[in-house]
Amino acid sequence: MKINSYAKINWTLDVLYKRDDGFHELRTIYQTVSLHDTLHLTLTDGAIEIACDNPEIPCDESNLVYKAAVKLREVANTDAGAQIFIEKRIPVGGGMGGGSSNAAATLLGLQRLWQVEIDERDLFRIAAELGSDVPLFLLGGTLLGIGRGEEIYPVEEVQCDYLLLVNPRILVSTADAYRNLSQLTRAQAPSIIPFTFFAAREMAKLPLIARNDFEDSVLLTHPQIAEVKQMLSELGALHALLSGSGATVFGVFDNLQTSEQARDAMRRAGYWAECVRTINRSDYQATIFRDND
Repeated sequence: MKINSYAKINWTLDVLYKRDDGFHELRTIYQTVSLHDTLHLTLTDGAIEIACDNPEIPCDESNLVYKAAVKLREVANTDAGAQIFIEKRIPVGGGMGGGSSNAAATLLGLQRLWQVEIDERDLFRIAAELGSDVPLFLLGGTLLGIGRGEEIYPVEEVQCDYLLLVNPRILVSTADAYRNLSQLTRAQAPSIIPFTFFAAREMAKLPLIARNDFEDSVLLTHPQIAEVKQMLSELGALHALLSGSGATVFGVFDNLQTSEQARDAMRRAGYWAECVRTINRSDYQATIFRDND
């Protein structure tokens, strides 16, 4: 069985305040995009084995894919196993949820491979326990995320056919990104996921008015990311923004030719760059499984 494990970007990301449990209260709008890893699942008689074509990825019990498989097996009360090979295309630690997406794809794929059926509430609970970004990949499309980001709600789809993802080949510490934020006590931020956007039916404008609270702190300590944003603007991007806590930046373009020219220029400059489009919820659900490849 082959499974597409899609990446995400954040159209908006607001960090409001630090909660009593030590996490930060977030408001974000997630978007799945066409870049994806591929998971290859093979049924075994009990062992759970992880392998990957990227040496940066640990293939032991610390891998979220392994943890997802173990949790699902416990809840499903089965002794089935699986060999899971991860074919990586999403940059590691790039703010695009690659590991979380792999975990969610594992939960969805193993249900089918093991022929077990898990209650939807249990599935989302498992996903949230694995990580804040994991639940969004159970649904896909454009989603509002609140709490730690793990509580998700489908919203009006945002379509953008000409996105360019650029990664300066550096890692950004999410912990440092939180630590360096200058305002963490805003219990009532003016940009609390702009519910006003929804009321005014302006979701389609998100690609051009998106914002990310992490930008100030991350760009201050990682000037390479600021250089990427500047280059994207000079190459014709209508808007450029950090995804998650970085280091990937997405640029919004109005045509394929300009986005591809920008991609080629960024690659010549030594950056990882890939043209993508948004993936809505129906396309996401229809293309996750690749049984007939």
